[in-house]
Amino acid sequence: MRLAVIPGDGIGREVVLAVLPVLDLLNDACGLDVEHDIFGWGADEWLATGVGLPDGAVDSLAAKYQAILLGALGDPRIPDMAHGRSILLGLRRGLDLYVNYRPLDLPTGRIDLFRENTQGLYAGVGGTIARRGSVSVAIDECVYIRETVEKFVRFGLRRLADTGRTKVTLVHKSNAVPNTGRLWQEVFETEMAGFPQLAAGQEYVDSFCYHLVRDPSSYEGVLAPNLFGDIISDIGAALMGGLGLAASANICPETGCALFEPVHGSAPDIAGKGIANPSAAAMSLAMALDHMGYGKQAVHLRDSVREVAATEFATPDLGGCGTTEGFMAEVIERLGARFIDDKAGRAGEPATTS
Repeated sequence: MRLAVIPGDGIGREVVLAVLPVLDLLNDACGLDVEHDIFGWGADEWLATGVGLPDGAVDSLAAKYQAILLGALGDPRIPDMAHGRSILLGLRRGLDLYVNYRPLDLPTGRIDLFRENTQGLYAGVGGTIARRGSVSVAIDECVYIRETVEKFVRFGLRRLADTGRTKVTLVHKSNAVPNTGRLWQEVFETEMAGFPQLAAGQEYVDSFCYHLVRDPSSYEGVLAPNLFGDIISDIGAALMGGLGLAASANICPETGCALFEPVHGSAPDIAGKGIANPSAAAMSLAMALDHMGYGKQAVHLRDSVREVAATEFATPDLGGCGTTEGFMAEVIERLGARFIDDKAGRAGEPATTS
């Protein structure tokens, strides 16, 4: 298995590089064979060369790698985030990663949020008209292709049904944005006919956000268009305890290569201080391990991260006094102990005959 690593900018680079020793441990302790290559695409490369995502990068990644671990992108020297759009949106569109999965692990239970990832208001359709050097007209158009909505909704419903979920909510705004909103409603209602085990609901995005904050226990699975899913995921992160805890997966179910990234930004204000929370990066790596078929190792990694987040090794955003490196060092120590315990347990099992 091969993992491509794009550390990114600011704390993105710090947390992604801090979690990579997990792979060394898993390769040694569990016999995994996961190789990783680091790519320096980010703000420094953009400023030096004007290139964000190099020509041929998408095809090369798709051919050689099963997963990509991406750190946050963003740098004050590039205020319009041109390099971030080139890299992140280039990967999402180039690899057709039309499903963005963001699990929200809340005290009331997990909400599985599925966000359409390539179209809508993020499709890049629009333009501006400038007069006397300033913008006087700005247009961004929301574009959805029915086929994309169909396969996205179908994937989300199938995943929810396969994992034992019982409720799903479609989030839209068809009263104010009727054309794409009604397309989503029509597809959702049609596809629901194939999933009688799921109870379906629909909510306007503003009402949904209100109820999500008031009582998140009302929700199990959520399907949302691109912009709404982006906003909802940050509200969910706040309910979880902060952006430093939120991981995500970008998936094209029809192909092999997927992209995994922490939801948080590059946080220039704390970059270089060694206090960034690596939880989301570690949880994103766990999702990549799941994707590559190493589910048991992913479970142990998640459990170790959650344990450390509740100790004094937690970073300041979680109320601890730990550092990025110290947090991950403790995670790795506990993770290694779990596999030692596993081996000891297997050694003590009675022999069987057949």
